Amino acid sequence: MTEISELVVDDQDFWLGQLPSYQQSGIRSMLGSGVTLEDAAAAWLSGAVASTTAPFSAGLGPRVFFEKFLDQLHDFLCTGHNYEEERAAVMDGFKPKQAGLAATISAAIAPYLQAAPPFLTPAIALVICAIAKMGLGAWCQMQTERRASAGNEPPPPQNTGSDEPVN
Repeated sequence: MTEISELVVDDQDFWLGQLPSYQQSGIRSMLGSGVTLEDAAAAWLSGAVASTTAPFSAGLGPRVFFEKFLDQLHDFLCTGHNYEEERAAVMDGFKPKQAGLAATISAAIAPYLQAAPPFLTPAIALVICAIAKMGLGAWCQMQTERRASAGNEPPPPQNTGSDEPVN
């Protein structure tokens, strides 16, 4: 069985290459202008990549939805809370650098965010690129601290109580 940490590979071209060309072009343009991976994901989810549409989180601040998105991704990758079956399917069904992982994770968390998986997939790909650069364990710890400081404590990990990703 593959572990989640093995699937988070540091290859930006791989992750972005799985997206449709219309999504890739906007994202690559943002990244080319010096925007960080995380800021590009937040911009994507806020609707900032298309000037002809209303922001997704209209009136609530540009990062509200992004914070909820990070909470769900943290639960999926780090704690396993709410995602036991989905994580098991990912770990049994995927190998490193196998296409479709970002879309599968998007499909798993979309119901919790009441969003369409294709809308979430680019943000998943971008955040996984950022996670791969720092390491999954470090990202999990950082998100746990972010959530604690915001008063949005994550559920306890389902393993030994550490903040390492659940495998």
